[in-house]
Order: sequence, then C-alpha cells, then structure tokens
Amino acid sequence: MAEKAPSVRRRWWRELIIALAVILFLRTFIVEAFLIPTSSMEKTLLAWDLVFVSKLHYGPRLPMVPLAIPFIHNRIPFTGIPSYLDWVVFPYVRLPGFKPIQRGDIIVFNYPADDVMPNSPELGPVQIPSLKENYVKRCVGLPGDTIQIRAGELYVNGRLAYVPRYLQERYRAVTQGEPLTYRVLRPFGFRPPGSSNLNWSMRDARTYLLDMTRETARAFQQNFASILDTFHREIDSAGHFMPLVYPQDTNFRWNLDYWGPFYLPRRGDKIQLNYYTLALYRRLIEGYEGHNVQVVGGQIYIDGEPRTEYTFQQNYYFAMGDNRYNSLDGRFWGPVPEDHIIGKPIFVLLSIEDWKPRWDRFLRAVQ
Repeated sequence: MAEKAPSVRRRWWRELIIALAVILFLRTFIVEAFLIPTSSMEKTLLAWDLVFVSKLHYGPRLPMVPLAIPFIHNRIPFTGIPSYLDWVVFPYVRLPGFKPIQRGDIIVFNYPADDVMPNSPELGPVQIPSLKENYVKRCVGLPGDTIQIRAGELYVNGRLAYVPRYLQERYRAVTQGEPLTYRVLRPFGFRPPGSSNLNWSMRDARTYLLDMTRETARAFQQNFASILDTFHREIDSAGHFMPLVYPQDTNFRWNLDYWGPFYLPRRGDKIQLNYYTLALYRRLIEGYEGHNVQVVGGQIYIDGEPRTEYTFQQNYYFAMGDNRYNSLDGRFWGPVPEDHIIGKPIFVLLSIEDWKPRWDRFLRAVQ
C-alpha cells in the first residue's frame, strides 16, 4: 500500500499538468474568456458580460513573452506586481486565420496607449503589445480607409458609415419645468442613480443628458412630448479643441463630433514627412514601429538619419465604441496596430449585473 500512494499522486499530478497544458493551448491559440469591464459597447455588449473570444477568426498571435505566470494577463491580482519577466520578448508573429477583419466587426485588442496612458497606474506603462490591457470595440475602419466624423456622423472614404443597431448617442432634453425622475426614465433602459454605468445625468432642474439609441430617442420624444421644451442630439461645435483627443495637437482642433480626416496606413504605404503628417503619424512610427523620431532645424530624422518619407511596417485599424459618448476609443488614441489585435468575440457565456444573473444574455451570439 505504501508503494501505491506515491504512484496515485504521480498520476494525479501528471493528469493535472496535462489538463492545464491543454487549457493553456486552447487559451493561447483557440478561444479565451473575456469579461467586459465597461459600458462602452452598450447595448451591444454590456458591462459584466463574459464573452468567448475566438483567436482563430483573424489568426492566433504567437506568445511574445515566454517568462510569464500562466493564466494571468499582466499583473498578479490585487497587486501592482507584474506577472511576467521581460528578459525575453519574441517578435510579433500571427498564424493564418479564417478571415480578415471586416468593417463592422467587433474586435478584442490590446489597449494601444497603455505605454503612455496606463490603464492600471499601479502597474505603470506597459510596452509589450500582448501584455497591454484588453479592450473591445467595433472596427469601423480598415487599412487604406480614410476616417472622418462630421457633426457626430461617421464617414468612411467619404461615405456615411454603417450604423450599428444599438448605437447609442447623447441627447439633451429640456423640460418645461417638470422633473424627469428615475421612475419615469426606468422603462427606457436608464439606470438608477449611483450605478457604476450610469447612462443619464441631470444638468439643472430642467436639463438632462441621456445616452440612448435612435429608436429609443424617438419613443422617448413621443412619450414625453407634452412636458418637453426642447429635445435634440448633443453635438459639439466644429473647431472646439478637446485636449485629450488624438493627436493632442492644437493645430488639429478635433473633438468627439468633428474628427479627422485620418488615413489608416497599410503595410508598405509611404507618406511624405512634413509637419502635418508627422503630427498625425509620429505616434505610430515611434510607439508601434519602434523608431526614434527627431526634428532638428526643420529636418526630420528617423533613427538618426534625415528622412523625407516613411514606409509603414504594419496595418492599422480604427475602432469605436457603440456607446459613442461613453467610450475611450480611437478618437482619443488613434488607430489600432495589427500586432495589438487579439480576436473576435463570438458569444456571451454568462452575464451579471449587481451580482444578479441576466438570464436573457446567457449563450447569446455577439453581433
């Protein structure tokens, strides 16, 4: 009996190691569970939806950092301690996938600006693409597209872009004096005061800002027509400079409702280097393609050599949240590099809110 016990323990350890290896393989190359942390994709995806993300659709990205704790993304939970060692970093390599990214696809990717605007301040700047925080948005622009937002409407290559079914916009409602309480707002999908994902606010005794779909806005206006003084979409004015909006340059007076035009580079594209193009693309050249850029006496230097043009080394995409005015997306940090793409969410495994299950969202396909 004394000889059988170690044998049983060894068998259990062997089976456990094999099971963990299989799970790690599936997580790395096939599918990974991802918890939606914010309301930036409402009502398409809700905060605290647990989604399965396919890595086969666009091709699995090979691991970049081998010296890491398995199943832990970039930091040890509840600490600011990195879960990896960057002593060895492999270059970006992606295996073939089932299909290319298409306009309108919902994509999961690493937060591009995590190296300059850390998502987790306790962890600090994260330089390695695969270890940056995971984000989910809708891809609205492909390499070679020109993106522009005019009066809150998205245009791709000069044409009005596809409008997602659950696109949420911001509306300003001014009543004739009667308050809009949570009790009357609740049937339209508005959350109670104090909610972590509040989708409405009161500016004064008569004025309210409400985030909702166009369909909900029509129903809302019809239902409250007798008490509304004015009701319209809240759109910023052209030329109003928002300092946090990409490219964070006062010569580009862009905001959430007037942004661009911006050309999304394809691998192999060449641009002429001047003040205008450098302001738009310096972040890509330095932050994502690893070059040093300097401007001395009006001359542009890349890696110490004078240059008048630059050839891009990878493809770039543009991503926006369906909840347009509650989304940290490409309008703030520019395009998403190809090496930051993780995969495509395919279905919601389970969903909770305030620790209660949202049964209607279980096993629901992501559209």
